[in-house]
Amino acid sequence: MKESKLMNNRFLKIILLVLSIILLFSLFSCDPTDFLAGDSDATKTENDTLPGGSEGDSIDVLALIQERQFRELYPHFASASRSRYKLDDIIARQELIDDRIGLQSMQFENVRKLDRASDDRITVYEMSVVMQTSYGEMSRPLTLTYLYDDHAEHWYLEYSPALIFPGLTDDNDLIVQRLTAPRGGIYDRNNIPLAVDGKGQIVGAISGLYDTADNAEVAELLELTVEQVDAIMSQSWIGDNMYVPIKTQMEFSAGQLKKLSDLNLEMRLFDTRLYPHANSAAHLVGHVGEVTKEDLANDESGIYRERDMIGKRGLESLYEEDLRAKIGVRVYLSGSEKQILYEVAAEAGKDIHLTLDIELQNKLYSLFKEDEGQVVCIDPSNGDILALMSFPSFDPNEFVQGIASASYQALLDDSRLPLWNKFQPSYAPGSTMKIPTAMAGFNAGILSPGTTKTIIGKTWQPDASWGPYEIARFTVDDSPQDLSRAIVISDNIYFAQVALEMGRDVFQEQLANLGFTDEVPSSYPFPAAQFANSGSIGDTVMLATSSYGQGEIMVTSTQMACIYAAIAANGDIPAPRLLMSDEVAIWKENVISDSNRVFLQQAMRATVEQTHRSAAYRDFAALAGKSGTVEAAWDAELEVVALDSWFIGFDLKQPNMVIAIQEQNVHKSSDRPSAALRFGQVYDLLYFGSSDSDGE
Repeated sequence: MKESKLMNNRFLKIILLVLSIILLFSLFSCDPTDFLAGDSDATKTENDTLPGGSEGDSIDVLALIQERQFRELYPHFASASRSRYKLDDIIARQELIDDRIGLQSMQFENVRKLDRASDDRITVYEMSVVMQTSYGEMSRPLTLTYLYDDHAEHWYLEYSPALIFPGLTDDNDLIVQRLTAPRGGIYDRNNIPLAVDGKGQIVGAISGLYDTADNAEVAELLELTVEQVDAIMSQSWIGDNMYVPIKTQMEFSAGQLKKLSDLNLEMRLFDTRLYPHANSAAHLVGHVGEVTKEDLANDESGIYRERDMIGKRGLESLYEEDLRAKIGVRVYLSGSEKQILYEVAAEAGKDIHLTLDIELQNKLYSLFKEDEGQVVCIDPSNGDILALMSFPSFDPNEFVQGIASASYQALLDDSRLPLWNKFQPSYAPGSTMKIPTAMAGFNAGILSPGTTKTIIGKTWQPDASWGPYEIARFTVDDSPQDLSRAIVISDNIYFAQVALEMGRDVFQEQLANLGFTDEVPSSYPFPAAQFANSGSIGDTVMLATSSYGQGEIMVTSTQMACIYAAIAANGDIPAPRLLMSDEVAIWKENVISDSNRVFLQQAMRATVEQTHRSAAYRDFAALAGKSGTVEAAWDAELEVVALDSWFIGFDLKQPNMVIAIQEQNVHKSSDRPSAALRFGQVYDLLYFGSSDSDGE
């Protein structure tokens, strides 16, 4: 009995000792929940301690991971982790991974202690990591493990590469694969491609094998100048046995390809953007090119990477957001079993369908390609832009992969400015403005078809207040003349008197009713017309000269074609439509009565029959139109006034197209064609497929 009592006392002492040890341990150990700021599921006691042993050492582990502050976090890793992983290696890998995914921010959600995996030596937490990246949102599970250090009497975080990106280990890598899709195509009204992704051809030479003595023969074969080939083959970066690109185009002829090997040239295929109609639509369609450092600096959304393509000019640039493919991404962890963590499919860019008729555009290019100027063709019934061209032009295919410096310099040196888009700006319209002035006079009630004026002599001024300034007319006719005669002989004085009779305010008001100074209702950024540089016509001299398209009045050829469309069709000015997806719209309704519209048609027909008979009259059509000659500027080189030639007209038999032509700098040579001559030749092309017709 005594022995049994002794055993019971010993057992009680053992129990008390164990309880004391547990109590002491709870008093002196620290709880890792202090590392997890904001963890509502983690419980703390008054005796919780932190690394370093004081409250002042408290750190927010999750905040440091979020902020990628691994340098500050490193001392709080377990000693085994610090022995295994060097700080610089951790930071280098973290920066590499963050850059790959374009990490923007990181949040931790549903942080919870995993009781079943935790004890007095280890504490485990689970959570979700939500990352905002340049590819979108990614969400991954993460486990954090804290180990208790008996010697330091602290909890320390066990490091693994998963802290950089959940799922990352020592033996795998995070791979970010960009998924691409085709850029949207640009097509004409008949679904003929103007810009598409495809395979291009590039002809180049292998340095060392190629003999520069063949430069002249190569230039002839590839339709380049000898100077261009010389410059290409003498570039400083060329080393031994290197492929030197000479010319890029959509497709070389069979005859050209056959001769390549004899000259130690080689053709290679590559993925590129193709412009099948090359020069004819270059200024409108534009081209793409590799992103520059400036493009990347301006890319706030992180869409582009080095060597990506971006629209550089024309519609390729204007509609870049629609045309570019939406890049997809596949994020996966490498290893024996590839683990796809995140995937978003790439989306092809949107196709754009234009109202342009590329067959018409190509015909026009064959006629105008050596000239200097612009042409626009409008369907008067709906405002569809059927052709829109600047000439001379360039081959956009050469710019996609980077044009050779010699070829680019040749374009820059061309005085006809082939790189300049001539249909984009506004110009002084010259005497083509007399038709809108007549329309303004009709609507103001001060002009009718029968309005007759007797003008004596070549020059005129209203009174002495003009000083020495006088308005001159080209054709002197001292007999009484009505409006039709004034249009036929293009009498500046007649129309100046009409404008002065209206007065500045009425003249501007009536032109505003024709769309002047309005924002042009078009998907293409045509500038608004102006009355004057200051916004409003100044004195009476400017008012008078504005009536016949001089002064400071400026307007695009497209807007002028739309105004003439009201005469060709039903009295409405259509909105110029370039995209088939845009609704057909009337810009200005009922701007001219039917009787006045027919009158102007006949006056413009008489202008072709009488004034421009040798240039524009055709017996197979009833061509009608109005010409204009503009004193554009002073040509300092030739010491003469620079002249631009205009003609706007249509075929009364088939009034399905208004054509506006501007031939620039016609003063430079007597060989330069007038716009009226080209107008007639356009109809030769349309009716017979050739511009060699003699008209009558």
